[in-house]
Amino acid sequence: MILVTGARGVIGTPLCDKLAQSGQAYRAISRSPADQKTLVWDMSQPPARDMVGRLSGVDTIFHCAPIWLLPAHLSLFKDAGMTRLIAISSTSVISKIKSASPAERSLATQLAKAEDSLRHYCDGHGVALTIFRPSMVYGRTLDQNIMQIARSIRRFGLVVVAGAASGKRQPVHCDDLVSALLLAQHNNHTYGKTYELAGAEVISYRSMIERIFVALGKKPRIMQLPMKIVRAGLRTAALFSKFGYTPEMANRMNQDLVYDYSQANRDFAYTAREFSLDPEIDLGVEP
Repeated sequence: MILVTGARGVIGTPLCDKLAQSGQAYRAISRSPADQKTLVWDMSQPPARDMVGRLSGVDTIFHCAPIWLLPAHLSLFKDAGMTRLIAISSTSVISKIKSASPAERSLATQLAKAEDSLRHYCDGHGVALTIFRPSMVYGRTLDQNIMQIARSIRRFGLVVVAGAASGKRQPVHCDDLVSALLLAQHNNHTYGKTYELAGAEVISYRSMIERIFVALGKKPRIMQLPMKIVRAGLRTAALFSKFGYTPEMANRMNQDLVYDYSQANRDFAYTAREFSLDPEIDLGVEP
C-alpha cells in the first residue's frame, strides 16, 4: 500500500487524485482533515500512539511534506512496513547554500541534512530510497511561486523587478512531478539516487511574469527598478507579510537557476511540459 505525506500540498493533492482515479490503494497524511483515507497528523509533532497500527501494510511512501520532517519518523514508517521511499526535497539545497541571507542558508543546510539522514537510514535498513529535487513547482493554485506573483498582479496590477530580471528559470508543473513519482516507484534504476527535476522550457524571470499576466487576462505591467531599491523593498515587505521575502530574491531575478534532468529521463523516462498555465486550474481564474 502507498502512503502519501503532505497530502494537501502542491504535489500531494494531485498525487492523491491520480491514485484515487487509478484505483490504487493508498493512505494519506495531512495536518488538516480531507477524507476517510487521510490521517490527521502534523509531522512536526510526535505521532499518536496507535499510528504504527493505523499505517500497517504501507510499503511505499511518497513523502511530499517538508523533507526535514521525515527523519524523526523513519523508524515508525519502517515498523509499519516501509521498503520503498521517494522523498521530495528542493533545488534550494543547491541554489541557496551560498546565499547572503542566513535564513536561506539555514534552509539549504536543513534540506541537505535531511537528505543525508534519509540516505544513512535507508542504507542501513534495506529501504530503497530516491530523492527528487524539483525546481519552482507550480500548478493547481497550491504553489508559493507562481501564485505569489499572481496575487501581486491581482492586488496591485503590476510587478516590480530588479534590473532586467533576466535570470533563467525552469518552472515544473506539479502534475509532471506526480508522473515522475509513479514512473520511479518500481524502477530499480532510481534506487539510491537523487535527481534534479525541472520543466522543459528555459525562460527568463521577466518572460515568466509576462506569461502570468497574460494567463490572468491582463496586459503586462512590469516596473524595472535598480537592485538596491528592490532589495530595500523586499526587506520592508518581510516585516509585514507572512511570505518569506528576503532581499536576495532581488538578486535571483538576474541569476540563472537551470538544472539538467537528463539522468531522470534516461533512468525512468521523465518528461516535462513547457511553461504553460491553465488560468482556471493553475491560477483559479473563473471561466
